Amino acid sequence: MTATPPAPDSATSIPDPDTTAQATIDTIKTQLRRKEGNWVGWGKACHTLQKTGMSPQAVFEATGFEPIQQNQLIVASQVFDSMASGGVSDKAKAHYEVRGSDSLYEFRILPNDSRAAAADFAFENGLDSEQVKDVVKALRDFTYSDTPPPGFEKTMGDAAAYHYWRLARQQGDLQARSRLIAQSLRFATSTSARSKVEKLLVDFSV
Repeated sequence: MTATPPAPDSATSIPDPDTTAQATIDTIKTQLRRKEGNWVGWGKACHTLQKTGMSPQAVFEATGFEPIQQNQLIVASQVFDSMASGGVSDKAKAHYEVRGSDSLYEFRILPNDSRAAAADFAFENGLDSEQVKDVVKALRDFTYSDTPPPGFEKTMGDAAAYHYWRLARQQGDLQARSRLIAQSLRFATSTSARSKVEKLLVDFSV
């Protein structure tokens, strides 16, 4: 005679994976609607929802985060992770954990191994997102270049200084030119770069 197997104990039954996954998704949606945590977590949460098959519009309707905001947060959170693993300073990391997603978003064009140095540079110089946007291409060009321009060294500071030095040389208005020179001197870290920039103060032929 075959014994009838006992009925499963509901307290120890294996949960339905689909039910568990849906509960997790619902929790993420609630956290986003309430804006719990920091922006890094929001970016990762938006990415998680999109990976489940939700469109950016569906995520917006469920959480209030607009599609363009989702994209910025997702990309910036990925930059944050690469920056953190790249050895960014503790002070800069703490700063960017609570603000600066728009600045980190601009660093997306930099190679992963340069993002920590760029983030430290932006933090130490108090750059806002507009200033970061202004110099990030110069930082990228220096990163990919084997040899920096004559007079400038391969540092983040000299890269920014070179950017403004080039703009100053092309500027005919004396006031605008002076402002650009001042910006270049602000960032120059090498003696040779400062000397090259200072020549623009007396050389108006270029």
